[in-house]
Amino acid sequence: MSRRLLVAVACGVVVTACGGSSVPSEDAPAKAYGPVRPSPIQIAPQPSKAARAVRPALNPLTGLAPGRAPLVVVKVDNATVARPYQRGLGHAAVVYQELVESGTTRFAAVYDGSWSGEVGPIRSARETDIELLAQYGRITLAFSGANKGVMASIKRAEKRGQLREVSHESVPRVYNEGPRRKDSYQFFSTPNQLRKARPGAKAKDVGFSFARLPKGAGRTANAATVDFSDYVTVVLRYNKRTGRYAVFQDGRPMPGVAPANVVVQKVTIRGSRYVDVLGSRTPYTVTTGRGPVVLLRDGRLVTGTWRRMTTKTGTRFLDDKGRDLPMKPGPTWVLLQPKGERLTWG
Repeated sequence: MSRRLLVAVACGVVVTACGGSSVPSEDAPAKAYGPVRPSPIQIAPQPSKAARAVRPALNPLTGLAPGRAPLVVVKVDNATVARPYQRGLGHAAVVYQELVESGTTRFAAVYDGSWSGEVGPIRSARETDIELLAQYGRITLAFSGANKGVMASIKRAEKRGQLREVSHESVPRVYNEGPRRKDSYQFFSTPNQLRKARPGAKAKDVGFSFARLPKGAGRTANAATVDFSDYVTVVLRYNKRTGRYAVFQDGRPMPGVAPANVVVQKVTIRGSRYVDVLGSRTPYTVTTGRGPVVLLRDGRLVTGTWRRMTTKTGTRFLDDKGRDLPMKPGPTWVLLQPKGERLTWG
C-alpha cells in the first residue's frame, strides 16, 4: 500500500511537470509571453492603495490639469491697429482664428479658469460663432457689438441653451474701456468677471486626443505659412528649446503666444445673410462636415481629415487610417483656413 501511494505521488509530479501550462515563472520576462489569464481557482491579489487611487481626469481641451471653472469664450480683435493692444491670448486653452469681412480675421479665445488677467480688445461676434462654439456646450460668450440680425441669432441660441450671452451691450459693468483708437472704442474684461455675470458649462470633450507622436510620423516642418486672404498671412515657427510655436501675424510676432499645437483646418466659406457697417458681406465659415487638416506639433507636420457631422458633436482630427491625430498636451490654436488658400512649410 505504501509502495502504491509513493507511485501515485510520483506520477502526479510527472503530470504536473509535463503538463502544457502557459503560466510563466516569476523570473521570465513578461513580454516573452502573451497576456496571461488567471485560472478560475486563482485568487487575484488585492491592489495597493496607490493602485486604487483614482487619478483626476485631465482637461479635455489641453490634456493637462483639469480646468477649474466654466468656460468663457471671448471674441478678440485682430485688426492691424489692434495688435499692439492685444492681451491674454497666450493664456487661452484654445484659440480659433476665423475670416471676417474684407479679408481680415478675428479670434475666438476659449478660457477654462486658468487665467484671471485681462483679455482684449473685445470685438463683435459673428453668425459663424454660434455653429463653431456649439460643440463646447453652454459656454459664456463675450463680445462687444453685433448687428441686429446676428444679435437676434445669438439670443435664439441662448434660448435653446447653446450659450450664455454676456456682451458689452447686455452687461456693460464687467467691461473696462481701454486706450482709445481712431477707428473704434476698445473694451477689455477678465474671464472671471464675465463668468460671474453669467456662468456657463465646464470643459468637455470636443474631439481633441492627446498622446505621444509616433516615431517618424509626418514630416519635418520647423516653419509654416498659412494664408487667409490677400491681406492676412500667419507664419508659425517651431522653437525646439520650448517645444512650442511662435505665431506671426502679417510678419509681426504675437508676444506671449506659444501654442503646443497648431491645427490648420481647411473650411468652406460662403456669404452670410449680413453685412458690416461698411456694407461688406460677412463671410460664414462652415465648421460642420469634413475636409483636409494639418497638425503641427514638435516640429513635425501630420496631414489628415477633420470630421464634424452635427453642430452638437465635437470635431475629430483623423489620420489616413481613421485614428485620432495625437495632439501634444498644452494650448492649441486652430486656424480655420479657407479652402483654396495657400499652406506651405519647410
